[in-house]
Amino acid sequence: MEAATLKPASTVELQMRIGFSLITLVALYVYLQRLNAKPSQTKSLLKDIAPTTSTGSCSSGSDPVTQLDFTNVGPYKPNFQYEDEEPISWYEKDFISDRVYSITMAIEKLAFNDWIVFDKNYKKRMDLKAKVLEEAGSDAIDCREGGYDGCVEMLECLVNYLPRRFPTIFTLSADKSVINNRVTGESFNVSPPYVKHHPLYIAGRLVEDDLNILVEGPSGEYVLKAVLSAFPAGFHVRDKMDKTLTEIHQTVPTFFKSVDPSKMVVRVNWAINDHEELFLTEGAHLYENDVGEADESIDIEQVQLRVERQVLRRLPRTKAICFVTKTYLYRLVDIAEIPGFATRLGGLLHKLPEKFAFYKRKPVWGKVVLAYLDEMAAKYPAES
Repeated sequence: MEAATLKPASTVELQMRIGFSLITLVALYVYLQRLNAKPSQTKSLLKDIAPTTSTGSCSSGSDPVTQLDFTNVGPYKPNFQYEDEEPISWYEKDFISDRVYSITMAIEKLAFNDWIVFDKNYKKRMDLKAKVLEEAGSDAIDCREGGYDGCVEMLECLVNYLPRRFPTIFTLSADKSVINNRVTGESFNVSPPYVKHHPLYIAGRLVEDDLNILVEGPSGEYVLKAVLSAFPAGFHVRDKMDKTLTEIHQTVPTFFKSVDPSKMVVRVNWAINDHEELFLTEGAHLYENDVGEADESIDIEQVQLRVERQVLRRLPRTKAICFVTKTYLYRLVDIAEIPGFATRLGGLLHKLPEKFAFYKRKPVWGKVVLAYLDEMAAKYPAES
């Protein structure tokens, strides 16, 4: 895979990108409402970093409500082998349906055990991730002042969680100061001070998910302070860093305060890609000044349904928001013959609201993709 050419984004593009990310977070907040009624950092995170003042536990001290207890986390499966685990078939889920799309679709409460998932693509994705981090540098990973402690706590939670949930992949040393990844062959010190690797980098070498840390600022708004994104869906990390939501998009309520550390939610996002790139910093969306022209040269064999599993949770000690994203790619030609699928996806795409359809690049891929889906819908109707 060749990394995309890196070009600075315009202010309008930045507003659009963060605007749709904001819509996702607002949708997650609405769902949660229904359920509830320090050290400075270097620019490059691939180098040494100052030690943290963390306590080394993923908890909120004496507060029993927000304390996270990992002792009840059990193995995902007996003798789990990631190579045998098929990726989740998101294309079979209800969020792809012949109806007008709503951003609040596919938001669900998530069981504590299911924070992170693994499948047979893990090793391949981790190899690609290492390559992206090496080649893209600060356009794939960055942390700004105020984000370090959240990165430390996120890593602590992963270190407590992963060896319990996936013991065939992760092991801890006897003193719990080192975590070993049996798949990648890597070992990392996970006991502060973190003198060799930044905690965000270590976390990113344990899981394939993209990682985000948002911290509440003095005004009550949340600010994106740390990102590791090896599989971005059309944005540059540098464009998002150190921005409040007001600076980037518009004034929003301080709704993150209501996110309870004892709960987490999962949401599914989707896109149609006319290529197979995972590290995608350009060409995933259309913006205000773009001209969306139909591309009839698109090869349907290359078209992908891209789905993101987005999990949001609050970290109990720092109160930072941890937002993780695992990306799935499905070749359209591999799934279009599933009875009823082309009808569901085609119906969804035909009915997209105009502005959202433009953002999703429907003017570019729509003619080719919809013609194909309509053809497949006629051939493979839903089974009665």
